Amino acid sequence: MKDDEVSSTALTVLQGILYTGRKKEYAHLVSDEVKDACINILESSEAGKKRLKLLDSKLFTMSVPLIEKLMIPGLTLHYALRKKYIEEFVENAIERGFTQVVNLGAGFDTLAYRLSQKYANVNFIEIDHPATQRVKRESLMKIQIDNLHLLSVDFAKQNLKDSLSEFEAFDSKKDTIFISEGVLMYLSEKDVRDLFHSLKSLTSEQMEFIFTYLEPKSENEDSYGILLNLYLRFKNEHLSWDIKQNDLDNFLKSLNYETLKMANADDFKKTYLPKTSATLHRGENIAIAK
Repeated sequence: MKDDEVSSTALTVLQGILYTGRKKEYAHLVSDEVKDACINILESSEAGKKRLKLLDSKLFTMSVPLIEKLMIPGLTLHYALRKKYIEEFVENAIERGFTQVVNLGAGFDTLAYRLSQKYANVNFIEIDHPATQRVKRESLMKIQIDNLHLLSVDFAKQNLKDSLSEFEAFDSKKDTIFISEGVLMYLSEKDVRDLFHSLKSLTSEQMEFIFTYLEPKSENEDSYGILLNLYLRFKNEHLSWDIKQNDLDNFLKSLNYETLKMANADDFKKTYLPKTSATLHRGENIAIAK
């Protein structure tokens, strides 16, 4: 991504959430509050406005299932499911006493913005690329929220551990939840290991980490369309790190982490869509570790 370029992937996620939330059978996954925040962000850039306009196009909405079949079947629904799961976990953690939430590579996620107004005693920090954060500041941060802080970091040039530890708003003595959604698959295994090590050293108190990860494509061939690789090459995005669900626990143990929970498409279906016959994306799972 160029220094002044808004993340196309971040825009796509918002568009997908709104597309899913407009469907009656999935309306319970996307609250009106989430929809309003997504719309505010999209309306703050020309690229975002184009995404909103497409959502009102019958031709576009009718073509989404075909596009997904060729790329990643069930992807827009998956966006809504994984965000619902992460939000419920974070709220539960706050109820258990955690007082700091740090979202790594937050993109246009609205979680910290919304929860910071609900939990005034919790410190929220978002870390992301400067260009993406600029749009977020202009759309959502028109009024100051004392417990919400945005830290701009270009990971191609800056170190996460140094940037966060030197950030005034970060408190190493608070029980902290770290979030990494849709990020780790773009890192090398070495960078993933370094990230886990860094998070452990950043806080002296309790820490839990909720993150998404990819399984190898060979584990879920039906979840990847024939045009996906071509699209990733066109966008200059490369999927680097993946791991089998059965191997994740040992991977975390090697980093001195304890696996608390894992969730995949079957868990999402059981929890949120027990009666659905919809195609669910398989391949990107959620894990929680400490």
